Amino acid sequence: MMNNRKSRNIAPKGGIADRALLLVLGAFITAICLLGGSVRGDAVQLIVLRPAACLVAGYALYQLGASRAGGQKVQGLAPLYAGLAVLAVWMIIQLIPLPYQIWSELPGRALIAKLDAAGGQTGLSRPLSFSPSRTANSLAALIVPLAALLLFHRYPNRRKKDFLALVIVIALGNSLLGILQILGPSGGPLYFYEFTNATEAVGFFANRNHSSVFSAVALLIISYIYSQNWRFFRLDRKYTNMVLVTIYLLIFLSSILNGSRAGFLCGGIALFLGLVLYNLRPAGAKGPGMKQSRKVASIIGSVAIVAFSLTLILLFFASDRVPAVTRLIEADNMSNLRTSAMPTLLEMIGTYWPFGTGFGTFDKAYFIHEPNELLMPSYFNQAHNDWLQMIIEGGAPVAVLAIAGILFYFAAVLKLFVLTASNRAHLFFWFGIMTILGVASLVDYPLRTPLFSAVAVWIVALLLAARRNPEALGFIRDP
Repeated sequence: MMNNRKSRNIAPKGGIADRALLLVLGAFITAICLLGGSVRGDAVQLIVLRPAACLVAGYALYQLGASRAGGQKVQGLAPLYAGLAVLAVWMIIQLIPLPYQIWSELPGRALIAKLDAAGGQTGLSRPLSFSPSRTANSLAALIVPLAALLLFHRYPNRRKKDFLALVIVIALGNSLLGILQILGPSGGPLYFYEFTNATEAVGFFANRNHSSVFSAVALLIISYIYSQNWRFFRLDRKYTNMVLVTIYLLIFLSSILNGSRAGFLCGGIALFLGLVLYNLRPAGAKGPGMKQSRKVASIIGSVAIVAFSLTLILLFFASDRVPAVTRLIEADNMSNLRTSAMPTLLEMIGTYWPFGTGFGTFDKAYFIHEPNELLMPSYFNQAHNDWLQMIIEGGAPVAVLAIAGILFYFAAVLKLFVLTASNRAHLFFWFGIMTILGVASLVDYPLRTPLFSAVAVWIVALLLAARRNPEALGFIRDP
């Protein structure tokens, strides 16, 4: 009993979580929401965000060391720490200057070597990275997901599911801000970034695609919480369902107003999986009579949800307020560019394999390979396919890390499924999250934003911790 009591509190005066930890977590969430929505390394907001993340990481590390005597332990997070460490080490290696004779023989460096020879610069030592400053910026960007992971690690085990609720709260704020942006002036004070979609509901982000995909993730989380009959923070279950329905509608509404086709597709995936989760039996339904009534209620509820969603979309579409639908049936320059650039991206992988061009250097390398017919006033600063871009920049080590991570993720989901008495909701949710982020990364780069990277770390960390001890984290349904 003594051990159970200790595990419920991380400080004598803190209850579920000590006040200082909650204050730091709140400050970190505020910082990543207001300052962490852009991928650009030259965003002025990073001047504040990254030092703040360093302070948060330092605080969490200190608290983790101080809490060892109190028994605060979390098993299962080692793969995430290892993944971040491997990324950091490979980025550092890409920054190490190499002797010119070695560097000039690396794949894809022949053209630069010719330019060096023409300019008499053949004696220079050069790193693997095409742009060391860009790679150093990518290395510094790891501090945000690291701080997020350390905060998760420090949070009490029994309340780690609160991080799912925190993602919903962030998504709600993102949606409300997006609605206000639509109502306000184009590029007004509610748009936080210089380079942004200044006429769209981007919310906390600079890119409408990232905002809409984030909303899709939140919609699936809401459905998951409902399927498990979990509380939303400390609310009673009855009030939890009311709050979740209200938030779901608001996020769904903002997703319709968003002009993102990728987000529209991911939202459709979230809605479909949400219906599946809705029809899974939540905890507390007992007896054949309850099962039958539950089945009828699920069918009626599913039909009502689909009918409501379609009606809302049709109403907005009829009033020309669903730009994502309009853009689905209309071609645009960016879509054509993404398709036309695909052969070039594949060529770049073959050219720079297996070492890559260096993290953050895609546009520098792309300019070398850019076909004349794709030249235009706007430039291709990202590959708009993060699966290919990470291989172009990181080479074979990143490809191996990505494959290992995906396989480990699948294994963790299956283990959680087995440990929780074949609770099918876990399969649909965790594989659904992977599907949404995987599909979004095929056409964009959402996980490169500090806000999205922190949230993704929380979601994966929760899975890894739960698959080691689902009962302690509350993943075992009450009988």
